[in-house]
Amino acid sequence: MKVTAVMVLYKQTVEESKTFQTVKNTLFSQHEHELEFIIYDNSPEQQSFHPDDHGGVPIQYVHDPRNLGIAVAYNFALSSALKNGSDWLLLLDHDTQLTNEYVRELNCLQGLDADVVAVVPKISSNGTMISPVFSRYLRPLQGEQPEAGLQLEPVMAINSASVIRVEFLKQLGGFNKDFRLDYLDHWLFHEIFTKSRKVWVLKAVLEHELSVMDYSQVSLGRYQSILDSEIKFYQNYKMDLYPSYRKQLVMRFLKQVLLVKNKKIAMYTLSRLLK
Repeated sequence: MKVTAVMVLYKQTVEESKTFQTVKNTLFSQHEHELEFIIYDNSPEQQSFHPDDHGGVPIQYVHDPRNLGIAVAYNFALSSALKNGSDWLLLLDHDTQLTNEYVRELNCLQGLDADVVAVVPKISSNGTMISPVFSRYLRPLQGEQPEAGLQLEPVMAINSASVIRVEFLKQLGGFNKDFRLDYLDHWLFHEIFTKSRKVWVLKAVLEHELSVMDYSQVSLGRYQSILDSEIKFYQNYKMDLYPSYRKQLVMRFLKQVLLVKNKKIAMYTLSRLLK
């Protein structure tokens, strides 16, 4: 079985990446499948990186200063996976810490039924379990959490450390470039369950930095990107939840007015509510 892995970087060196540091100690040394590894660097400047210094696994470094987001990077990796005959595509960002337990559990890929098209770990950020979540909720972090194993109802998982079946991605026509960065994971897992496919949740728990949970760490431009994609997703894919989402957005605006220092964030929320 072949696996293609892609790690997307932005304004960070390969060696500084927590993902790459842990990949070297886990995935590179313990994987039981044929593996190719792609580093897709969206940073403005190309960095000096020598793939041959990390022998044993074929590594391809791609520099793309256009910074077109993760959908373009994932589609590049998908094209490579199709050319190489890979069965699965492993998605990684630069700040998810892989573990030996996670890599060992990936051995389940060989025996999964064909209708299982995604395998995901549990993801924790600052002590909060953030992924996977049941997608029937507007505020899923406050609801019950999916247990490990086969999921019989729709769930959503973040992109990083998710493993997606290549044949299914081919059927989708690749990753949706309408969600170039944010809500691409929501779109992908919505498509999985819309098309009656299934997700397998691993027992492994990985640590991941999620700065967008803290408004003090999010710039106005970053928030605008997140909100625009969020609205697009609920308008076009989760239409049953859109009326409730609008009400929630009103409450978010009021909370931002009261508690968020950068009032431009609240004003942008209001502008999108009135649009």
